[in-house]
Amino acid sequence: MTAPIDSRVDPLARKLAPVVREMLLTEVQRIAASIPVARDKARKADDEIMEACRLVARAVDRLSEAKYSQREIAARRELEKTALHLGRAMRRHGRMP
Repeated sequence: MTAPIDSRVDPLARKLAPVVREMLLTEVQRIAASIPVARDKARKADDEIMEACRLVARAVDRLSEAKYSQREIAARRELEKTALHLGRAMRRHGRMP
């Protein structure tokens, strides 16, 4: 079941559509111009978190290489330290509760 369409609405909508479209595009551009600051902050946060992830990955690799050797304890400590650093970075940027 559909609602009856008023025959006067369609021509009016067709005339208003280009005007409303221009107004909407102008407003979107104005708002988008004010957002780069937030995007830069998000990009900085992502970069910091990804760097911490890379450090954790390197520490995991070192632990895998040092397994069953005298270097294993130091490698485990390094992994723990880098994991804590990653957790702090994620909490600081609101990515982890």
